[in-house]
Amino acid sequence: MFLLLLGVVLLGVTSTAAMFPRSCVENVTRFPVVCCPEYKGSPCGASSNRGSCMPVSSSRAVSDPDVEIDDRHLFPSHYFNYTCQCKFNYSGPNCGGCIHNHYGENCENVNYVTRREIRELSVKEREEWFAQLHQCKYKIDPDYMMMVSGDRFRTEAYEFRPASFINIWSAMHNYVTRMFINNTRENNILNFGHGSTGFLTFHRAYMSELERSLQRCTKNANFSLVYYDWRNDSDCAICNDDFMGGNNVHGYISPYSVFYSWRTICSEYYMGGTYCIMSTCECEHPKITRKPGATPGLGMPNKLDVDYCLGLSSLDTSPYTSASMRSFRNCLEGFRNRFENPATSMHNLFHAYCGGTMSQVAIASNDPIFVLHHCFLDKIFDIYIRRWNLNENSYPPNTIYGHQPTDCILPFLPCRKHREMCTPIRKFGVIYSTYNSF
Repeated sequence: MFLLLLGVVLLGVTSTAAMFPRSCVENVTRFPVVCCPEYKGSPCGASSNRGSCMPVSSSRAVSDPDVEIDDRHLFPSHYFNYTCQCKFNYSGPNCGGCIHNHYGENCENVNYVTRREIRELSVKEREEWFAQLHQCKYKIDPDYMMMVSGDRFRTEAYEFRPASFINIWSAMHNYVTRMFINNTRENNILNFGHGSTGFLTFHRAYMSELERSLQRCTKNANFSLVYYDWRNDSDCAICNDDFMGGNNVHGYISPYSVFYSWRTICSEYYMGGTYCIMSTCECEHPKITRKPGATPGLGMPNKLDVDYCLGLSSLDTSPYTSASMRSFRNCLEGFRNRFENPATSMHNLFHAYCGGTMSQVAIASNDPIFVLHHCFLDKIFDIYIRRWNLNENSYPPNTIYGHQPTDCILPFLPCRKHREMCTPIRKFGVIYSTYNSF
């Protein structure tokens, strides 16, 4: 049932924007280095007027004077002192590709893909989608590498390894969610992807990156993600072997599911001062676990929660943290409920409800149900943007480091600023289906 499928190349697959291009990090032991790969004989396709090789500092937000040693500070300056800045709709580490779902000589055309609710897929379509996902869990990405390190404080401890398309994507989440290093100490107040306004825009970029990577992996420009609309479900309707896999009493995924064999990466995240430390032997990586509904007192988020969030007029409010009141972002992220009380709700609640791998922030994206959950959250974000007529200038004047409007979203190359993602997703060639319409 889960035979690997041949992807159909219809329009050419757009370029990706992951963090460590193989051409810039392979066999490199001392950083920073220049990361301006050639396209048609010139760095960043300069001779084709696609981009320029520019100093990293010229495209980054103002430095935070209190941050020391954190290699993500003003990313990617710790690794690369020059990177490509692409023009128009060009993208990729060498500006040789196009932004998401664009194609053509000048990336002027858009190939719209529709993200559907998983229950809208026929049995055949669903099995094909699972097979493609499974293929990309094991197929090595030829263009990018993942970084592991047992010591975040020492550059010489950084090691770059080949990895699959999905594992590289999962490693990004671990990288972004590791604690801040502030004045040589780890500080777990918030991270680059959660706890402030950038939660919305980071995850939008993160899900787009997965979709783009899977299009490259399957060689199918029409591949699209799917979502799970949980608003009217009292329990997880897709946590069974027909969909995302059931689980046994120990929390392990059922052997009748394609995801039974999936193992996590970066699972030793709890070790301080590390990045994705793990054994090189896959057999030592823990399997995905999930126990939906097993924690007493934790239910599913619902339609009333979603409707309340969508009715809030402010995208985010000061202090732009989990303490923000009447904030769409804080409501959707799930630090306050629809009664404006501090509580686990919405995004956070579904993660906690699933339990196991999904309930552990640093490694949650190892569970494929993460994809369906966050696609639905992005659909809600898109509905909010269109309902309140938001645009790039609607991104609030956030002063939280790493979440400011002009901060580059970690860990993408070329730079994507947070405010640039605050626009209807149709701009990026994505349409959400109207399943169970709002």
